[in-house]
Amino acid sequence: MTAFYHFHWTKEKAGDHLILVTTLPDFDEQDLITIVDEDKLSDRPYPDGLILIVPQDAAENARRSLSQMIQSSAKLRLADASIPVALLSFDAQGTVSMSEDGPLQGEIDLSKKDFSAIIDAGISHLVDRREAVLVAPPGHHFVHPRRRHSRAFLRTANMLIQGPEIGFLALKLLAFLEHGIDRIWIDSSSIASLVYAAYALKSRLLGRFLSPRVESFSSYDGFDQLSVLDPDKELVLISATATGSLPEKVLDRTKLPAKRVITLFSTVGDVPGTSLCLTANSRAVLDPLSLQVFEETDCPWCRDGSRTVTFVGDQFLADAATVSAYTLVGTDAPKALRSIMAKYRGHKAFHLKLTENREAHALHVNLDETLLATGPNREAIRTLVRRDVPASTTHIFAAKGGDSEAFAKIVAEEIVALGLAAPIPVSKSADETASPERRGVVVVAASIGSGQSLQDASRDLRKDFENLPRTFVAGLRKHSIADPGQVLLRNLEHNNDWPKHILRVVDDMMLPHPNQFAAWMKELDFWQKVIVDRQFARSKNGAVAQIRARMAVLSRDISDDNLFLRTSAGQPLKLRPSFAFWDEKYGNEIAQGDVFATIASILENCRKGSKDRKMSAPLAQSPFHVNVLSSENFTRFNDGIIQAALLRAAFPHELNFAGTATSTHSTKISHLIVKMMEHHRDDQGEACLEFLLALATKRLTLAANDLKRIAALPQNRLPDLMSIVLPYALGQTPKESLEESETEHPY
Repeated sequence: MTAFYHFHWTKEKAGDHLILVTTLPDFDEQDLITIVDEDKLSDRPYPDGLILIVPQDAAENARRSLSQMIQSSAKLRLADASIPVALLSFDAQGTVSMSEDGPLQGEIDLSKKDFSAIIDAGISHLVDRREAVLVAPPGHHFVHPRRRHSRAFLRTANMLIQGPEIGFLALKLLAFLEHGIDRIWIDSSSIASLVYAAYALKSRLLGRFLSPRVESFSSYDGFDQLSVLDPDKELVLISATATGSLPEKVLDRTKLPAKRVITLFSTVGDVPGTSLCLTANSRAVLDPLSLQVFEETDCPWCRDGSRTVTFVGDQFLADAATVSAYTLVGTDAPKALRSIMAKYRGHKAFHLKLTENREAHALHVNLDETLLATGPNREAIRTLVRRDVPASTTHIFAAKGGDSEAFAKIVAEEIVALGLAAPIPVSKSADETASPERRGVVVVAASIGSGQSLQDASRDLRKDFENLPRTFVAGLRKHSIADPGQVLLRNLEHNNDWPKHILRVVDDMMLPHPNQFAAWMKELDFWQKVIVDRQFARSKNGAVAQIRARMAVLSRDISDDNLFLRTSAGQPLKLRPSFAFWDEKYGNEIAQGDVFATIASILENCRKGSKDRKMSAPLAQSPFHVNVLSSENFTRFNDGIIQAALLRAAFPHELNFAGTATSTHSTKISHLIVKMMEHHRDDQGEACLEFLLALATKRLTLAANDLKRIAALPQNRLPDLMSIVLPYALGQTPKESLEESETEHPY
């Protein structure tokens, strides 16, 4: 476990900063190196600044270590030496400050207001990261311990999981742990760890041991146990409130001063006593009504027939989760998907690229025959240039890569076609001091994922273009609603007072983020196991040759018709006419990547949904509600290629039908697999191997009785490859392996 809690904080005009906080007296340099490197590898742009916050007793060692790391660029890998690096410290009162030698690299100006904003940003990040604001799934709402109703509930215990996070929250509590307090009352035993962590930290910083008695009165259920004997030596700590009623009740009963009744988190303002953190705005996408609390008789969700989820005990745990099965419909596709696929399908645009760590495949989009080709695609670029590129533009900057350079050339040609002067290319390595007057720059990238290329380009232009207008143009945005994409949008558009920088996109897709699909590497692991299990078997050599050929395909980038397993006749899976999510006719030019990209985009839309969706996305998950893909999806979409795409693009939990609540779907899918095995030579059974593989690799899970139904089918007429996979799909030991293990081999 790392010594740091880390998050991002954005300061107006100064950009995005990576913040690392530790409460330990020392730390391992490798922890800091790993966090900085992993932050970059997570597809985020380079941070615009790095800020380290440490306790006062660790400041000198931290300053020495950081200075040495800065001198060795191989250790602290930031964009360049101009990126500010600062060291802040806090004292026993939790007061954060920066000494005169706090800035260790670059220029950075921080005020007391900034220090508070940084801590608040860390708390908001923690609330979101640990899902402390629990939002009820569609058709459900919560019943609080006092029987009041809401659609959202704040559970502090969710944030008290990892040591660095507990330490970070303890920093906020330090100022209230006054000398002489010998007993602290808490409303939930779940926050005891925070109290002990805060006192351990304060004791170390003061140089003397403090150890008060900590007791829980179990919230409303045990309120009568709360008995304050000495108001000068006792303090009450409340985990969270949605109404302010519990702190008000505590104040009335104990007669403690307001500074001695502390609420850690509140979802409303003006809480009686002292409130440390207001979390109502931590989740920006949360409907404000969700945090309002209603009496049962006035509950708007009860009137709409919503089910209740009841919290029990002082740990505020919920009752059992519910499960729903969802069937995809035409409106589940992102709005632009039909038009995008009309442009990209049939051009071999989509293939799977093995990631650098060789643990998954990413969906790669080839732009040569689509965005960068002449024809209808050019008109979309022309329209964007006419509408969004300022006439004052004098320069153009292409992000790294040949595709971006080609796209920049097209954009420049369209600017000239408007009768304007040709924009001057800007090179990062070139000396631009002799360039004519600069009035504006267009920054161009052929495709963006997290947008790192645009962020890097923006940073490169700061010196020469300062606050001049920048228009960022991307040909294809792959993750239109992913969190890093939204951070990019805010950073690019709002890092300037006036004129505002803008980001414009030609084509928008909604592919999963992160762009990593594990199904194919899971398949490779499976085939490797099969080969090992069959190393002494002498039968079915033809099938073994097929397996080895498939392993070779999986060990590299995958394209054309190699994404999915072939039919029992050795033919690739093909799409038949009238695909529900596409417009217009198509022919044999359609590749498997086209279908997979379509299904992956639809499933992602069902998981995340658009911001204007009133209800939660149909495949969204929560601690109280699980959504799976209905078995109807595999009967409604009966093309083998669509079924294979669903099995590979879905998450395993979306294909888990082993529980009682999904028993009907498990039975239907088992009947479907049996039918496929019986008709494996026909179109009806063309995806049979894909279903068996999904079972064998645990991407698809069925109930035990339904696996027995599949096992009962006579197997003597199955093709060799299918008969090899079947025992693994059923969770059995392959017969050949069992026989070989019982055979005595001479030494």
